[in-house]
Parts: sequence; structure tokens; C-alpha cells
Amino acid sequence: MKSVCAVCLLAALAASSAWSAGEQPASLKIDWDRVTGESQTVPTLQVVVNPPLRRGSRIHDRVYAELQRLGADYVRYVPWLPYPKLAVAELRPPSDAETYWNFSLIDPMTEDFLKATAGHSAIVNFSTIPAWMFKTPAPVEYPDDPDQPVWKYTQGTELRDPTMRELGDYYARLVSWYTQGGFTDELGKRHESGHRFKIDYGRSSTKSISSTT
Repeated sequence: MKSVCAVCLLAALAASSAWSAGEQPASLKIDWDRVTGESQTVPTLQVVVNPPLRRGSRIHDRVYAELQRLGADYVRYVPWLPYPKLAVAELRPPSDAETYWNFSLIDPMTEDFLKATAGHSAIVNFSTIPAWMFKTPAPVEYPDDPDQPVWKYTQGTELRDPTMRELGDYYARLVSWYTQGGFTDELGKRHESGHRFKIDYGRSSTKSISSTT
């Protein structure tokens, strides 16, 4: 105990000596009457895709009615990784003979969100990249049940296409599905959605990825 006190005392004396020998502390003066800028903030919320938000659930109608009644701006809509079938529009890589685009489970919630936020700015954030676009030791599996969560869908950090062209094309087609009435797939086939939603802001994945050239 004495040795500890001695060490503390020595440290205090050393600090005191350094303080007296060193420069004087900088002074800080704040002028609260001078305005140099104003922070502009907007209260908002995030709608994260989950099974209870699907049509047919007990809370579905109330949730979207309240979202519309709230009338918030910059509401962020996030289909995400635990529910691949509700978040990823192309769960299998295209082959030479066919592609695997499927919006049948994604559309209902996305349509309900965009209609509930119509007239207000919204952020659409399809945050999960198809797992097959990454180099992985084996194909990534996911449940057949769209409502069953899986926490190991996002694997790998290196894209199989180092140019990122494949990734960019995926998101371009995804956005076109909702804003341009459809898109042309990797094999030149046209897919029509009929959607002409106005989406003010969009975000793709925030996953850390790397590419080698």
C-alpha cells in the first residue's frame, strides 16, 4: 500500500513540475451570442423487413396505417440479411439458360412501404448483396421458409467479379424494377413490373468488400 502511495505521490509531483515548467494552458472563450450555423435535424424512423410486416399478419394493416399517418420524411426501408427470400431478388446466379429473378415475396412489403410514405422522402436500402456474388468455400444455403431467420447468409468479402460490374448491374436492375417498370436481365429477357415509384434516396449494402484487379 505504501509503495502504491509513493508512486502516486511521485507522479503527482512530476506532473506538477511539468505544469509549472511548461506552457500555460490555452484559454477558451465561447461567444454564445454569435451564430455561425444552425443544425437542421428531422425526426424519422427505420422500417426493417420482418415477417410480422408481411400481408396477413395481425399487425400489418395497423403498422402501415400508422406509418402513413405519421407522415415522416427520410424513413429508411431495409430488407436485410436474416430473411434472404424477403431481401434478395436474385438468390441464385444466372446460368447460360436462365436467370432466377423473383420479386414475389419482396414486392408486397416494398409496395406497402412506398405507398405508405408517398408524398414524403424515403430511403430504400436493400442492404444484402446476393451471397453467390462472393467467393466462398461452398454455396451459401438459406431456409425454404421465408419467415425463418438465418444469420450466416452473408459470407465472404471478395467479390467473384473484381470489376464490380456484376454487383452494379444487380442494383441497377433492382432499382429499375421499382422505378422504371422493369428491366432486362443478364440473358436479354425483359421483366415487367409495372412499378413507377418515386424513390428519393437509395442505399445498397454497407458490407465491407474487397476486390482484386
